[in-house]
Amino acid sequence: MELSIETLAALPTALVRSALAGWVGDHLDCPTDAKHALRLRLQEIIDAASDADIERMRGTFRTAGDDWRLYPADPLAQRLTRTYMAAVATPWMIRGEGNLRSFLASPAQRRMIVCNHLSYTDTQVTDVVLWQAGLAELAGRLVAVAGPKVYTEAWRRMASIALNTRKTAQSSVVASEQDTLTPRELASVALQTLAHCAELMDAGMIVLLYPEGTRARDGRLQPFLRAAARYLNIEGVQVLPLGQEGGETMYPVDAPLMYRAEARLSFGEPFTPRDYPGKIGALTEAHVRLSALLSEPFRPPADAARVA
Repeated sequence: MELSIETLAALPTALVRSALAGWVGDHLDCPTDAKHALRLRLQEIIDAASDADIERMRGTFRTAGDDWRLYPADPLAQRLTRTYMAAVATPWMIRGEGNLRSFLASPAQRRMIVCNHLSYTDTQVTDVVLWQAGLAELAGRLVAVAGPKVYTEAWRRMASIALNTRKTAQSSVVASEQDTLTPRELASVALQTLAHCAELMDAGMIVLLYPEGTRARDGRLQPFLRAAARYLNIEGVQVLPLGQEGGETMYPVDAPLMYRAEARLSFGEPFTPRDYPGKIGALTEAHVRLSALLSEPFRPPADAARVA
């Protein structure tokens, strides 16, 4: 059952209670008995929610993506999505936990994670794996810098409201689903996003950045967009490379459903961008480190550009 954003946003509370678990569960391609069990778990969460919880989630869903700003995760949507994603991202594994611990223990106040981009579900995968690994507090501190595409379709929007996202305009190099912005407007949104990311990190949040700017159609790490260098050049930031694998199988490009697949997170050694001078020095280093974390099918060709 596919529903539009407008239809979902307008559903009365009684219909949300009766229909939402089925709508969410039907997006997973799996055996009938497993899908039924998932629906029951989702329904238990919905039954335990108050009418106020549902109304708050519906309001969050209705307004998500309306402006260039932070959208904090909705608690009910987060519980539903993590339950759903736990059935999707299975099995899961984390490599480089020592690097992650070092990153979190650093005296640096501003922290950023740089990740490859395989699917619309990438941030969900990171969130659910950390949550299942007992790192829910860390998962709750992540703020993904997101382009307009994640809010423009009902299933993507439902996923986005379960996460902390900071909407920003995409680079004109890769933009395809945002209102046309003049160069001046694009620059203004970019500067506002950079300043806000610094504020969020100062408040203890961890910015999650996808410097490729768009999903890799063949799975291999693409060059990072030159404009992404401005994030790594925020004063005082420390960067943790994260190589993720599995999202491309869970939610293939243009697929209407999601599929079970192993989720793999590999954390590299954190580094300080100021140690790599030049406008794109730190961005280039991030690409090198991220490439090394990926298995061969996901690595870029040896002669590929690091930054485009």
